[in-house]
Amino acid sequence: DATIAEPAAPEDFPKDMIFEQDPEQILSAILPLYFNGQLLRQMQESVASELAARMTAMQAASDNASDLMKSLTLQLNRKRQAAITQEIAEIVAGANS
Repeated sequence: DATIAEPAAPEDFPKDMIFEQDPEQILSAILPLYFNGQLLRQMQESVASELAARMTAMQAASDNASDLMKSLTLQLNRKRQAAITQEIAEIVAGANS
């Protein structure tokens, strides 16, 4: 049977003990993580920027389609009203003769 040693409590260590590692070892462990984090952040910002641009373009297209629909509806109503007015004028002219 293997016995598992219990971790020492912090008060068991001498107060003047300092844990250090070689600075090169620390940098070689931390720098790849830092660069990966920076690269991931840049990629996330790029995707977010692309999505924001797509949303803006789609909003502009929707606004343009709404404006076009209003304009075409107005044109249709005017032409229909002109045709109705023409028919009424013809009926009144025929009744007068």
